[in-house]
Amino acid sequence: MLNLNTLYKNHFGSRKISDDKLRKFAEINLERLKANNGSGELDQLIADTTAALQMYAAAITDEDVKYAKQQGLTIKVKNILKDFKELISRGEGIIRGQFGKKGEEYQEFFPYQKDEYWQCSLKNADLLMDRFYKAAEKYAPQIGDDLKNRLQAMLTDFKSAREEQLLKKAEVTDGKTTTSKRRKELEIQLMKNLYYIGYLYPGNIDKCNNFFDQSFLRKKRKSD
Repeated sequence: MLNLNTLYKNHFGSRKISDDKLRKFAEINLERLKANNGSGELDQLIADTTAALQMYAAAITDEDVKYAKQQGLTIKVKNILKDFKELISRGEGIIRGQFGKKGEEYQEFFPYQKDEYWQCSLKNADLLMDRFYKAAEKYAPQIGDDLKNRLQAMLTDFKSAREEQLLKKAEVTDGKTTTSKRRKELEIQLMKNLYYIGYLYPGNIDKCNNFFDQSFLRKKRKSD
């Protein structure tokens, strides 16, 4: 018995079909629609497919650009964090030499020992930088201004880069939502194309298949 549910389902909504594969499939379908539009009966289908494909392609490109920028900013904040840890390593010797490891001044810098700084992440780095900077500012007369000044510049750079990175991360999330929406629209348009071609050439499997290239959508078989 024929299962009509199989006929009506969205055949292009599978997660196994990547964005690039769907885009390529749609591009080939569009070109074949144009090539077989002798009497103009496919004009509307061509126009609708073109619009859906262009919006989908634009969404993918925009998401990719935002993601690349986010990754660049992530590298930047991680490098600043790495520099901060190295600065702490050098600064600890100066602070210990000036106040001693058991001094109350030393404890202001390292209330939870040095490991707290070595293990800090992007989520709490600005808080630890700020704490260390305030201590360095307070005891600048004893340990000098160099540590304070370097921490101040580092903290400013980190907060600025971190804020920009989180903003770009949110934009990437929004971009994924837009891409998903545009993909769904293209999937539905491709289903319309599929049904309309079937309507024009009922029962003519070879003719209908001439409008589509399924070769790269099929799961590749493992070689024996």
